[in-house]
Amino acid sequence: MRKNHFFAVRLLVNLKEEFLLSIEMKEYENLFTEPIRRELKSFTEYRTAYQEIWTLKNVLSVLQWDSEIILPEDGRAERGSQIGLLSGLIHSKYAGEDFYKLAEKAREENEQKNLPGQTERKIEFERLFQNLDRSRRLPRELVEEFSVTTSKAHSIWARAKKENRFADFSQILSKIVELSKKQAECYGYQTEAYDALLESYEPGERAKNLDQLFFKLKNNLKPLIAKGKKVANPFLKEVPVFLQNELGKSLPGILGLSSSISRLDASEHPFSTSLGSKDKRITTRYDLKDPLSSIFSILHETGHSLYEVGISEIDGGPSPLHDSVSLGIHESQSRLWENQVGRSKEFWEMYYPIFLNTLNIKESELSFSRLFSYINQSSASLIRVEADQITYNLHIILRFEIERELINGKIQVSELPEVWNSKMKEIFGITVPSDKEGVLQDVHWSGGAFGYFPTYTLG
Repeated sequence: MRKNHFFAVRLLVNLKEEFLLSIEMKEYENLFTEPIRRELKSFTEYRTAYQEIWTLKNVLSVLQWDSEIILPEDGRAERGSQIGLLSGLIHSKYAGEDFYKLAEKAREENEQKNLPGQTERKIEFERLFQNLDRSRRLPRELVEEFSVTTSKAHSIWARAKKENRFADFSQILSKIVELSKKQAECYGYQTEAYDALLESYEPGERAKNLDQLFFKLKNNLKPLIAKGKKVANPFLKEVPVFLQNELGKSLPGILGLSSSISRLDASEHPFSTSLGSKDKRITTRYDLKDPLSSIFSILHETGHSLYEVGISEIDGGPSPLHDSVSLGIHESQSRLWENQVGRSKEFWEMYYPIFLNTLNIKESELSFSRLFSYINQSSASLIRVEADQITYNLHIILRFEIERELINGKIQVSELPEVWNSKMKEIFGITVPSDKEGVLQDVHWSGGAFGYFPTYTLG
């Protein structure tokens, strides 16, 4: 197998395994009948304990979602303490000796008793102990401090971005980088600290492997930038937010995500989160001059939620098999709906009449061909989430290179704007006019999500 096929092949294998598991798990849980539950007493006790931890994680997600959407500004300090305490409590329960011993006992019981579903339970324990062994390396104090700090950082980042003041964000970002480095040391690594954080998002992946993939992508994509053709914005007037919101609320349902289990809100940076098996939250942001910006954010985030719905539909209550294999797999689903479906002619032939009617745009004002050309244009751009499919991965490579150097101690937080602007010029030939459109544009670093960006390209 050639190395440059390694990444795609591994992701496909992971996706195939998860797809097969999703089919087999319904049968697996059906096999877990009452007589078997009585035989597997330790397994039943372990699952009950896991259910409690899972529920607490969902409660934490509610607090985090609320913090980003509707929390009053003066409530942020207290909310940070709440999130920190709950994060520490969850960590203590999950990584503590009691749960670990209970899981070990259940694993031994499964090995000793040859009952239906034994192989599937073995897979469940393999995934559980991979995560447990990693979580147990972090002290509760570090988990709580990291949670409190990142909770505070989100609003500081949002305000700094709005006011175009990186200096206002740099102090708390430096603290997040320091805590992330401590996490890396606790996890351990062979080559570089960044690998320890990358493992949290893409198990088994290493920065040196990404170097090979990204080197080839970068060298082959950069020459294509000059061949791209920018298409002028076809929207003749501003589109009110209430109309964009009305249009956006219908989109998840068209893709198959029922409004009875989902909700759409606005946020500074689009995201999706799961607050329960039947509670999926999606956010977008609105651009008065370009309603397509919110449309593609909703397509992307709906893809995440559809994937979460799929893996949560396994019967029998939550288990480690209800978590995604990796963020690369997760992003493969969001990018699939956003691009392969959302930018296709077939999708827009269906959606074009709905789009025009909801936004009160006449066909004479915006023809199908003009809109479709605008949707699929290729040109260098400042903003990652608005980038086309040719330039998007170059945005990811830029972020990977910067955050890797930051975590490995080769650059400091104070240097980020200069490094960012230099790389934008080198890769895209673009001069960045402001930090708001540059280093402050993404939310990820305010949450300490170092190692997340590469999964977009892997997906």
